[in-house]
Amino acid sequence: MFTSAAQPPLPAAQTHPRRRRGRDALGGWAMVAPFLILLLVFNLYVFGSGLYLSLTDQQGINAGDFVGLENYRDLLFADEFKAQDLYRAIGTTFLYTLGCLATQVPVAFALAYVLNTIPFRRLRTALRAAFFLPVLINTVVIALLFRMFFNRDQGIVNQLLGALGLPSHVDWLMNSQWALPLLVVVSFWQWTGFHTVYFLAQLQTIDPALYEAARLDGITPFGALLRITLPLMRPAITFVMVTAAIGGLQMFDLVFMLFPNATYGPGGVAKTLVAYIYDQGFSQQFLTGVASAIGWITFLIIAAVSILQLRVLGLGKHGEA
Repeated sequence: MFTSAAQPPLPAAQTHPRRRRGRDALGGWAMVAPFLILLLVFNLYVFGSGLYLSLTDQQGINAGDFVGLENYRDLLFADEFKAQDLYRAIGTTFLYTLGCLATQVPVAFALAYVLNTIPFRRLRTALRAAFFLPVLINTVVIALLFRMFFNRDQGIVNQLLGALGLPSHVDWLMNSQWALPLLVVVSFWQWTGFHTVYFLAQLQTIDPALYEAARLDGITPFGALLRITLPLMRPAITFVMVTAAIGGLQMFDLVFMLFPNATYGPGGVAKTLVAYIYDQGFSQQFLTGVASAIGWITFLIIAAVSILQLRVLGLGKHGEA
């Protein structure tokens, strides 16, 4: 005779799979809810409010009327004075950004390449910290420091020029020809070490065996740089190029504080896009709608430049992360 053994009861989780999935989903939403709330309030809502303001003629905190694309039309085409100021600010911003990219990125890569070849670990660490130190200093402090350096009467730059027998009464801060170069120099001092650290971190991930194999094949050090180092450094180069360009296109605090009386250089020659937004939004008229429109134009320019860089540099091809 066969006796049937009592089957053990199934676990509650297996008995009610839908209820279990519901609890898991509810727990997951509860964990991400704080992030979603912050995203909705401080990102999406702010973006939406800025877009709506750009379509109004609001001044200050007074609600304005809906005017559609009138602010954009005036800034880009219709209003000659506004269009002239906008295109001048765009040109200044691009010149500054190109100057930063042309100076900071190659020098940062060269410094990282040299640091990576130093056999003494403590010396390499000390130099890396020294190069990175300017990043930790507030931009306002840096601007005031360099304003003292380039002062016409007591500045250390003119004193050094006088000691070398060169013209020593140059008014660096009030000379329109030197406004943008000064901004590039100060930015170079502040951010080159930051990019160097990223390049050095990427260089240290390259397998030394690749260089040894290249040396055995008769490839010169310069050839190894072109065939091994640069291709493997493409993710870091892309990151540095994109972030440096975004930082240049958003620059405001340095140009606001470097020149006396917040004039953005003599005649406003160094006024960037973000500085133009500040002037329109916080001037005597408080043109909030116009400032919001300039902000969205700036956003679209930054997005276009970033996408162009990613396409040209080819991030994500050939298996890069």
